[in-house]
Amino acid sequence: MCGHPVPRLRGNQTWQGRAACALAVEARNDPDLFFPSKYASEQRIRLAKEICALCPVKVACLEAALESRDAAGIRGGLTEEERRVNRNEFELRCDPARVTAALAGRDIYLTKPERGELVRRAAAAGTPTVLLARVLKVSEGHAQKLLRRELRVKGGGHLGTYGIVDATSEAASA
Repeated sequence: MCGHPVPRLRGNQTWQGRAACALAVEARNDPDLFFPSKYASEQRIRLAKEICALCPVKVACLEAALESRDAAGIRGGLTEEERRVNRNEFELRCDPARVTAALAGRDIYLTKPERGELVRRAAAAGTPTVLLARVLKVSEGHAQKLLRRELRVKGGGHLGTYGIVDATSEAASA
């Protein structure tokens, strides 16, 4: 999947106003064009996909549909069945730019591998548990548990009151 230079914020749907389907005459004349029935003609589906192909926000549309598990209609140029096939690939994505954006405080959807990478980076950087909890939208206790698990895997340091305390930096300050 193509990434965005700046990942779309979670829940941000402002891109919809720039969508080709919102502006297409065919869609205004046939509001159900992008929601074909099970028995819709191939020509009708092809027309909807042609409109999507020219859409400037096609990637945002597809990502929004995959993030929300939206199963209805043609989104991002793909039918419901085609999106189902891409869903697993999407959920396995680990885009470093998205992880960096989340660590910088942007509220974006992260896949499970991206969340794991975020925890690894947070542990390595000594990110406070309160910040990690806020970014992952989990309790501080759960964030602390994730950091402890990561530290056990890496084999160094322990959790202090505010986050990670590296064993070597703790020894140096003693």
